[in-house]
Amino acid sequence: MSKDPVFTLYTGIKKVNLICATIAGIIILFVNFSIFLDVFLRYFFQSPSIWITEISTYLFLYIIFLATPYALQKGQHIRVTFLRHRLNPAATRALDLLCSILAMTFCSVLLWQASSMTWTAFTEKWASPTVLSAPLAYVYVVMVVGSTLLLATFLLRAILEFRGRLEGEDEGENA
Repeated sequence: MSKDPVFTLYTGIKKVNLICATIAGIIILFVNFSIFLDVFLRYFFQSPSIWITEISTYLFLYIIFLATPYALQKGQHIRVTFLRHRLNPAATRALDLLCSILAMTFCSVLLWQASSMTWTAFTEKWASPTVLSAPLAYVYVVMVVGSTLLLATFLLRAILEFRGRLEGEDEGENA
């Protein structure tokens, strides 16, 4: 019996999402430590850093876009469930498919716009208008990576859910 290529691809995406979520966790630790350091330097030595606030802001973007696909994969994203509980299983499945299609549409537009903005920032050498003058293409590229992973996760989950191969697979791990 051959393995389902969609399931195999989803397994690979899950591993990538886990690595990205781990990186996001490490970034959170770094941001927390650096903000603590900045507060310490500001209040005890009256010498705040010039880079911590700006870099923390950029890293917050990395945290969001690297962790979101993993949250989706684990079923920990935001859901409005009051309607789901009132529907029969077939209607719930149809509603889930509709929501996935709408989410994939949003992710596609997000990916397109993020790619366009990142490419423009790269070709025109956009830099932040601050003392650091950080190259913004490296800030924006995470939106392309995260949007791609989010779109792929939505797509593969929708296919597997439609086939009935996903039920309880990820959400059951957290129970």
